[in-house]
Amino acid sequence: MALLRSALAYLRRCWVIPLAIAVAMTGAAQALAQSSMISLPDAQRPQFDPPPHGVLGFSQGERLGEAAIADFVHVRGARVNHLQGLGIVAGLQNTGDNQMALYSIQLVLNTLAHEGVTLPPSLLTSPLMIMPIDLASVTVTAEMPSYSRKGTRLDVWVSALGNASSIQGGNLLMTPLKGTDGQVYAVAQGPVSIAGYFAGAMGASISTNFQTSGQILLGATVERQVAGSFSKESAVQLDLEDPDAELAEAIASAVHDYFRDSLAVVESPGSVKVELPAGMSPATLAAALGKIKINPPMSDKVVVNEKTGTVVIGGDVTVGKASVSYGDYTVTIQPQLQVSQPNAFATGRTVALRTARVGLKQQKSRFFMTPQGASVGQVTETLNAVGVKPTDTVAIFEALKQAGVLYGRLVVR
Repeated sequence: MALLRSALAYLRRCWVIPLAIAVAMTGAAQALAQSSMISLPDAQRPQFDPPPHGVLGFSQGERLGEAAIADFVHVRGARVNHLQGLGIVAGLQNTGDNQMALYSIQLVLNTLAHEGVTLPPSLLTSPLMIMPIDLASVTVTAEMPSYSRKGTRLDVWVSALGNASSIQGGNLLMTPLKGTDGQVYAVAQGPVSIAGYFAGAMGASISTNFQTSGQILLGATVERQVAGSFSKESAVQLDLEDPDAELAEAIASAVHDYFRDSLAVVESPGSVKVELPAGMSPATLAAALGKIKINPPMSDKVVVNEKTGTVVIGGDVTVGKASVSYGDYTVTIQPQLQVSQPNAFATGRTVALRTARVGLKQQKSRFFMTPQGASVGQVTETLNAVGVKPTDTVAIFEALKQAGVLYGRLVVR
């Protein structure tokens, strides 16, 4: 009997304590939900328990919203120049182009002729005799800063141009890289590195990541400099990546506070002109852009991607008072096979007929309201509480913008 009493007491403790904890947590969540400004029925309010020290354990950001000016502007005249060329990757293990890529064969013939190799007339008249399975025609691209000098090494990206299945283990032959003016500015060559592997035998293969593009670190050498007078300028023009008048004013004020002898003037929402003091080079200002901090204004954009259902909302976006109702339609198509047989002793034959059964199911419409001036957090909480799907979220924000109650810029991708 004493053993039975001990067992009952143990079970009572095991059930009562977790139940008390669950009741306490539920009560706290309900109190938090009831304090929200969103007009939701109690049954639909989210059960949310915030972390004790903020999101992911942090009560606030490391720099309290500060960001470097270099994240928002670029210096006019210190632009990046794009280079491109056509080349050949050799040394592949039967993963190169086939005879269907005629331009690859022609590229090989041109390369051999340029190297002084005497080709038989039969190859020139019948290029399909060449099997370029160990070669691949590729495009080679690079980005050259305007301050690059002769001998500067650049990273290059290599991408298959033909129908090669993989360029793993290949070596890029010497390839001239040209600018938009048709001039050669760099020369690239070297072994191609790809993030993955490819293996195949007897008609079966396995691969990871993309096998038709790779990179050559420091694989190009600059042979021609870009003409420019950036180092001799007495004024520097800062162009904003995303024009914004408030942001331009903040940048001009921060530059003037950092360099007291300089004069920063906002010429337009997308441009700030900085007059340099005597003895100061533009490179000094360009280097300081990564150190000068500003408090950028919050974004008022709502970016939606209809293909993926992704929605990104800026912190300065609010929603006016509105009522939203939505519902889902589910269409099901089920293939069926019907067999028609003739009667006994009839002259007909059995015929199979393929048909489809189409059904439409409409889910119960859901309804919620947003108060005047609802913040991003409140709108997100509401959408999550009523179980809105990402694709439905995109449609709801588009409808809010059309109704004139979305106080922000809607960007649809």
